[in-house]
This record gives sequence, C-alpha cells and structure tokens, in this order.
Amino acid sequence: MKRHLNTSYRLVWNHITGTLVVASELARSRGKGAGVAVALSLAAVTSVPALAADSIVQAGETVNGGTLENHDNQIVLGTANGMTISTGLELGPDSEENTGGQWIQNGGIAGNTTVTTNGRQVVLEGGTASDTVIRDGGGQSLNGLAVNTTLNNRGEQWVHEGGVATGTIINRDGYQSVKSGGVATGTIINTGAEGGPDSDNSYTGQKVQGTAESTTINKNGRQIILFSGIARDTLIHVGGDQSVHGRALNTTLNGGYQYVHKDGLALNTVINEGGWQVVKAGGAVGNTTINQNGELRVHAGGEATAVTQNTGGALVTSTAATVTGINRLGAFSVVEGKADNVVLENGGRLDVLTGHTATNTRVDDGGTLDVRNGG
Repeated sequence: MKRHLNTSYRLVWNHITGTLVVASELARSRGKGAGVAVALSLAAVTSVPALAADSIVQAGETVNGGTLENHDNQIVLGTANGMTISTGLELGPDSEENTGGQWIQNGGIAGNTTVTTNGRQVVLEGGTASDTVIRDGGGQSLNGLAVNTTLNNRGEQWVHEGGVATGTIINRDGYQSVKSGGVATGTIINTGAEGGPDSDNSYTGQKVQGTAESTTINKNGRQIILFSGIARDTLIHVGGDQSVHGRALNTTLNGGYQYVHKDGLALNTVINEGGWQVVKAGGAVGNTTINQNGELRVHAGGEATAVTQNTGGALVTSTAATVTGINRLGAFSVVEGKADNVVLENGGRLDVLTGHTATNTRVDDGGTLDVRNGG
C-alpha cells in the first residue's frame, strides 16, 4: 500500500441530487500547491434512504458496536462506540476511487473504534475520535480532533490542516504524518529507527510538516521534521532519534540523538549523558548545552553558536566548522580556520586542517587534538 494519504475530506451540496455528499480534496503536501478532486461516489448525507449497507448516526443518537466492510459507510453526527472498520482503503490511500469507511461529522463522536486492514476512519472538522486502535494497514484521516490513538503494525494517521492529534502512540511499523497546518501533541514514538541512527525509514515513526509538541521518542523511535515543520519540547531517550530539516526547539537528549541537516535549525538543545547532537554541513544550532558524557559533533560546514560546554561534555569538530560558546576556560571559538580556547576531553576531538591554526587548546583525559600537515 502507498504509505501516505494526501487527501482530506468535507461535505458539499450536490445540486443534481439535492443531497450533501462527502468530497475528497488533494491536500497540500511537500511544498506543492493544492489540487482539488471532488468525488461524489460516496453515500449521501440526507434524509432520503441510504444504500442498504450504509448508515447514519443522527445527532443525539448513540450506536454501540458494529462492523463496516465491503464499502459500507457510516456517517456519524451523533455518537458511535466500538465500531470495527475494515473498508475504505481497498484501492490505496491515494486513490480517489475509494468508497466506504466511517465519516465523523461536525459534532459527531466516535469512541473505542478499531480500524483494521483496508479500513478508513475520516474525522472531519468539528468531529472527534477517541481511543482508536489502527492496525494492519488501516488509516485515519484527520481534519478534526483525535485523542489517544494507537498505531500498530502499519496503522497510519494523517493529520491534515486544522486537524489535532493528542496522545497518539506509534508502535512498531506505525506511522503518523503531520501535514502543513496539522498539530500533534503528546505523541509517543516507538518506531522508525530500527535501521539504526539517521537511517532512511521514511514511512514509519512520525513525519512532521506541521507542528509537533511535547513528543517523547523512545528506543527505536524516530521523528523526521521536514523543511516546513517545527517540533517543540521533544524528549529523546536512548535509541531514539530526531532528524531535523526544519526547526527543533527545546529538545532534551537523554541518551538519544539529534541530527541537524542542511537548512535545519535546532535551538535550546540539552545534551545529557549518552546523547549526541550532530550538526551536518549547512545545518545550524544555537544555545546547545553539553552536559557530562554528552557530545556535540559539528561537521565541516556546520554551525553551532552560543554553546555551553560543561565539565565532562565532549566537543567533536574541525577547523572547517563554526563553533562559538563558553567552557570552563571562558569564551571559545572555532571560526574561519582559527580555533581558540577549545577544551577537549571525554571523547572530544579537534582536527586542525592544513593552513588552519589552534591556540590555547586544552587537551584533558580522553581528548584528542589532531594537527594535519601544514596546520
């Protein structure tokens, strides 16, 4: 199955039939403009008789239990609890030919839903889904509110513009995509990095084009922040990592890794024991704090400013990078091929390249100063 749903939904009036119908819209994604493809093949929301396998939960009505399959539709204006959904994605999440699934309208509520193979739950603006389990290739398209969703074994959640997902748990091979204008808060990520640090696991874990707040990344978890995305107040534990192509603010590395790529920006990162912050060429960080047994690595062409290097913190860089900050000697800098007042300890390393200089360097236990020929 294709691993991203680029479609959101709304209701439109069909003047031919005199009914409201569900329409799909191709949402803005990956920096491209939005297109619109209106599909009028889904069940009408009207008082006229629906298809035999379709149902409408009216406002004020509560329905408990039931199964949607074989292109059945359930339109929820009231409350639906305990539904199992296994239809709506038979033709893949990008196909406009899909029919079926559960449609939660403005004011509608769905609780304790299970979305399984080929199943689709669509939460429209003003709708709410709570305690949903999505697994085995099922998906949830979100323009409303989703609370306490669990994604297991290829279960996917697509948070579109205006959508809010709170308390989502992403387990092995689950995937959450936060589109531009979407918000995810309190997400717990347990998948995405099984291939190793900064590996290319594109469609597991969390991918952010919108906003992610108060995320916890555990062992094997990965958060990818794309160019337009922003992540705030992220906590990364041992074995988890964050790949930054957009902006990351207020990240804490408790043994986890943060990779800041070209054009990425990370501010106010705290590196605790076992944590790494890696700044690649064209990436930038500011106000990083390196605590004991933490490590800041700045590659050639990377930039780290206003760094605080505490005792036992390691700096690994070369004179081809830009690094400024304070350490126990006072202010230090690595700028334009000149390093001054750098402290190297506990795995720290400075490579002084040909034609470059280093002055007042302090090499303590576990530190390395490598001066190349001509340096």
